[in-house]
Amino acid sequence: MSRNESVDDLVERFYTVVKLPHDPFAKAFLNRCRSHTVKAGGRFYKYFQSGSGPTVLLVHGLNTNLGSMVSIAEDLLAQGYRVVLFDVPPHGEALGTTGDPTEIRALLRALYDKLTGLHAVVCHSMGGLWALTAWHAGVAARTVVSISSPPAKMFLVERFAEMNALDGGQVRGVTGEIERRFGPAVWQEYSALEAVRGIDVPGLVIHGTADDYVPPVHAGELHANWRGSAVELVEGAGHFDIVESPEVRKIISAHLRSVEEAR
Repeated sequence: MSRNESVDDLVERFYTVVKLPHDPFAKAFLNRCRSHTVKAGGRFYKYFQSGSGPTVLLVHGLNTNLGSMVSIAEDLLAQGYRVVLFDVPPHGEALGTTGDPTEIRALLRALYDKLTGLHAVVCHSMGGLWALTAWHAGVAARTVVSISSPPAKMFLVERFAEMNALDGGQVRGVTGEIERRFGPAVWQEYSALEAVRGIDVPGLVIHGTADDYVPPVHAGELHANWRGSAVELVEGAGHFDIVESPEVRKIISAHLRSVEEAR
């Protein structure tokens, strides 16, 4: 990172997404799904649906694509759920290279409204931050499962600054430019900790004890701010491999069954 890099360049890099194509495993799964579209902010977006029964929306994290949630989707399908997956713009096959948080929030809200009979939202990493901060009073889902989610947008800026060895002036420049683009309330609007204080459905917070990207202490913070939530720490699980964990799939299944039984 050059010390002469402009604030605009730094912010652009902060929002730039690593685009990964769907691997053969994801493609094979999508071939068994029906493709649909939803309109948000004047644009049309693709999502994929398979199965019948209570609907579960799966939201992947940063710099991945919907394929990272296929193992969980397969498990839920086998248990009689309907699953919905999509590429968060601009990940995977979605258009663009730069992630706009307002676009992502608009799309998630459109999906919340579009999916009749939505039972649960299962999200990983940044998918948790996106899904929770897009919540609104009319969402019909009865529970949210948050896996390895960061606590707030400011945490991401701090991690970006640490990884790129930014000095204090550069950090102030980046935060100031983000506020200029999205408003001074951006830190509250994109804080999972703020969001869960107003969510009136039970949540399950899952986190790996070996997570080097989002330390597991943040799972406790999210749980403490989320009334009616439970927390599960998965021994030895890291930030990315946690979505492939059979133990995590069992935890999710048990939680969804308990929510159904409580109806």
